[in-house]
Amino acid sequence: MRVRLPWLLAAAAALSASCRCDRGRDAKSGAVPPAVALVNGEPISSVDFQRELRQSLGEGSEGEGPSAALKKRVLEDLVDRTLMLQQARARSVTVGQDQVERAFLRQRSEYPGTHFDDLLAQQRMSAAELKARLRDRLTVEKLLSDEVFPQVQATEDEIQRWYAEHPAEFEQPERVHVLQVVVATKEEAQKIRDELRRNPQRFADVARRASIAPEGKSGGDLGYFGRGPPMPEVFDVCFRLPLNVISEVTPSPYGFHLFKVVDRKPAGKRPLDQARGEIARNILQVKRARAQEEYLATLRKRAQVKIDDSALAAVNP
Repeated sequence: MRVRLPWLLAAAAALSASCRCDRGRDAKSGAVPPAVALVNGEPISSVDFQRELRQSLGEGSEGEGPSAALKKRVLEDLVDRTLMLQQARARSVTVGQDQVERAFLRQRSEYPGTHFDDLLAQQRMSAAELKARLRDRLTVEKLLSDEVFPQVQATEDEIQRWYAEHPAEFEQPERVHVLQVVVATKEEAQKIRDELRRNPQRFADVARRASIAPEGKSGGDLGYFGRGPPMPEVFDVCFRLPLNVISEVTPSPYGFHLFKVVDRKPAGKRPLDQARGEIARNILQVKRARAQEEYLATLRKRAQVKIDDSALAAVNP
């Protein structure tokens, strides 16, 4: 089975792959672009295909022509997309404008400053065109959620089998639960250390008052971590520190650190009860991808797809 994860199943499509093309007339000439394929009588225009092909080639590919295999894959994805949207219309599956607007705002929020608008301009795409593509994606996701995914479950037997067959996924190294205070100078760090050695239970209060690190507002709580996080020469000191003892002043490029280890967990295998949710999600991801592909295969089997090889061959990015 040809298992692919096209745009249909993605929770959030990358903006650079979110180019929706005008299915009507060519913007420059006003002419109706030729169709490279008909899907149940609905055309996939050469303009649509050209722009999707350009996106698939990506940046830095100037002068490189698309291979026949790439053209075939891009056309298959467009056919799949068209079939899904046709099925959604047949099932009266729709999404509200408020959902589209929220998805649009989520994508915009991922790009600081003017980067979002700059990227739209680079892709020669308007906000309205992006919203139209987002509507299509949300519509197909709803179709799958309504018609395909409810039949897909992760059984207890499958969860237990996954746990037994993937032991390395559940091995955990030794971990420590650490509080820290970070200040700008060694002198200040030494003064705080003297204070905390007299009253170690006030560590969280001191972190909220004095720490310049972002977790200071939550009492300096770094949570659990294993050996080898960023700057192991700084944080690995915690693995030599007894519980509830204030560390020596430890310098780093970000300041001067004081640590307090409040709990320690030895290396070992995470029990099934703790891993069950993660395993179920992994199983569902695999089974949903397979179910989606089977659903598309069913749509393709009863569809009428006509490809114009000459129109297809004439398209270049």
